[in-house]
Amino acid sequence: MQDDKKNIFLTLQYFLNPHHIMKYLFSLLLLCQIIGLSAKERVDSILSVLDSEIEHREIYYQQKEKKLEDIKQQFRYVKNQQEKYNLCNRLFNEYITYQYDSAYSYAIQTEEISRQLVDKNLSAEADCNLLYCYLSTGLFKEAYDMMKSIHVGDVTNSIKSDYYQLCMRLYSDMSSYNEGTPFNADYNQKITLYCDSALLYTPENSFYHQKIEAFKFSVGDNEKKIQMYKQMLNDYDVCPHEKAIIYSMLGRMYIGMGDFEHAIYYMALSAIQDIRSATRETTAKKELASYLYGKGDVLRASKYIQIALEETNFYNARHRKMEINTILPIIEKQRLTMIEERKREVTISLAVMSLLVISLLVTLSIIYKQMKKLRTAKQSIQQQFNEISEVNGKLQESNEIKDQYIFQSLYGKSDYLDKVENLLKKQDRKLKARQFNDLQITHKEFDIKSERENMFSSFDQTFLKLFPNFLTEYNKFFRPEDQVILDEAGNLPPELRIFALIRLGVTENERIAKFLNLSINTIYVYKARVKGKTIVPKEEFEEYIMQIKKGV
Repeated sequence: MQDDKKNIFLTLQYFLNPHHIMKYLFSLLLLCQIIGLSAKERVDSILSVLDSEIEHREIYYQQKEKKLEDIKQQFRYVKNQQEKYNLCNRLFNEYITYQYDSAYSYAIQTEEISRQLVDKNLSAEADCNLLYCYLSTGLFKEAYDMMKSIHVGDVTNSIKSDYYQLCMRLYSDMSSYNEGTPFNADYNQKITLYCDSALLYTPENSFYHQKIEAFKFSVGDNEKKIQMYKQMLNDYDVCPHEKAIIYSMLGRMYIGMGDFEHAIYYMALSAIQDIRSATRETTAKKELASYLYGKGDVLRASKYIQIALEETNFYNARHRKMEINTILPIIEKQRLTMIEERKREVTISLAVMSLLVISLLVTLSIIYKQMKKLRTAKQSIQQQFNEISEVNGKLQESNEIKDQYIFQSLYGKSDYLDKVENLLKKQDRKLKARQFNDLQITHKEFDIKSERENMFSSFDQTFLKLFPNFLTEYNKFFRPEDQVILDEAGNLPPELRIFALIRLGVTENERIAKFLNLSINTIYVYKARVKGKTIVPKEEFEEYIMQIKKGV
């Protein structure tokens, strides 16, 4: 009773692990999503769940190892022989689906302890443990000899049921191993007889009673057996290991009917439950690999058969290794063939890609050269455009200057002509009246100097209208003490008027001297004096003047 309580506690501890719960919830969600999908979609989905569980299988193995270590720790320090037997038997039951060598070791120990206790039930149970070990590793002769040596006449019904179930399994494994031989009929008959014997000692309406009845149909109606196994899943809440067995049987039933989709689906479920229960004595992944290979999914078949081999090597089941080694070379050969084909395809693809890349590079090179030419042409066009724009700007500026000064010149000449006309009329009247003395007085009314000053003033005003910032920009070329200001009338000083003419494009000294009514030497003197005060290079001063912009 105490042992049962410990088992329950450990089971609860295992299933209540947060990580374990999350994994189950995730898988349950996926399984719920599978409902309503097509057969192919269901298979793909359950295989995805299996792949996820395989990826995290070490977690389950670690949990298994921890559980084993906890029991071993108790076993090391227990003194009571009965308690020692119970713990040893627990270790055997934990190892029998996990690792053969350890299971066999604890089976031997259960025999030794049972002899010391002199208990026929314990001895029969220990013998059944050894029989189980021989079956698990394919030692059929040893298993047969052990089966014959066990006497269950006066033991409990539970032990009798376990014994006859082991006998069922022995003949079932021998039937599978010798499939197609004349011995099969006798083996199948023996399976039926031992099923009947096991049913006699197994409580009715129990899970194991239903399991034995379903197993009995392994030599008969597959459809009936499928119904029975599915009904067991609905009627009983069984552990992952038992679920794995049922799913595995369903997979075999469906493969016997030629239904690959259902066979793969249920065998994948079996493999999932094997991982969750940390079961390594299993055929689910090997069978699944075989089914997938039959469907043409060689890569997945190779993956699962390799994992099956890994687990079989860990468990050390020799007959399972033989079973795997019969199909492994076939799958691997096909996988290698596929890899070679893919390599060839990749090589061809790379060659084609290389040609395309070369073609692309050549094309890009041509495009680059054309783009370079185009860029050069655009730069040339842009340069020409800028030059034209500059010329147009200068022409526009020149036209505006000409317009202003032509208007000023016409207005000034018109005014000057009016004055000359009035003077001539007065002189004509004086001559007719013979008022010769008044002619000189009339002549003095017309002052040439004053008229010239008016002309310069008009020039200055027109220039400053065209270049309102000229004086400000001009003064930037000089120190503060050398900067120029306009007179009270707003007129330019003579030296500044020279550079105003230069900005208008009048660069010849003769024309400047003539306009300003100065000698050429005076012009040179003015220029030299101004350039001597500037803070910019003297030889570039006139270029700076030309850079002063018209308008605001």
